[in-house]
Amino acid sequence: HKLTRSFRTLSALVYLLDITCSIFFMLSEAYIDIIVGFYTVAIALVMLVVCTEFPNFIVERLENSRYDFIFTFRGRYVMDVLASLFLFGMGFFGLVCGTITCFLIFGIRFVGVKQPDAFNELFRIPNDGTDRSVSDDASASYVDMGDESISRPGGSRGGSRQYEDFDPDTELSQGDFERGMR
Repeated sequence: HKLTRSFRTLSALVYLLDITCSIFFMLSEAYIDIIVGFYTVAIALVMLVVCTEFPNFIVERLENSRYDFIFTFRGRYVMDVLASLFLFGMGFFGLVCGTITCFLIFGIRFVGVKQPDAFNELFRIPNDGTDRSVSDDASASYVDMGDESISRPGGSRGGSRQYEDFDPDTELSQGDFERGMR
């Protein structure tokens, strides 16, 4: 998709801008400024690698680690908000960079609602062990957008469950049955 390439390019430019801002902020030589700048550079570098999917050995290392969540929308959103919070404390240039970073991630989400195919090319489905299979296409794209409440029985807060489609042969184990008989 042309839209996907555009967002990847724009994201890479924003992360490079964030890195530049953080390096300038670190030049003040105050200890806390150096630490905050270093963390922001680290976050922006990781997100730059994820966004460009280069260099391959770092991307593969991230994919095969416990940090693979950064390839999902939720992971990128958290990392971008964290970087933006650090950037907001870096003066006017940081405020501008943090605002641009926030607009980028919210823009991607907004376009993702309108263009789910492009959104699904940019991000991966979370690998958190929840069942993401649903029967109709409309709810499948909704699940792919990152909402997990419809993929769990009873919703994510454990609400009431519909018993019309309850199948005891597939949904109860022998231990569940024995506990229920007591």
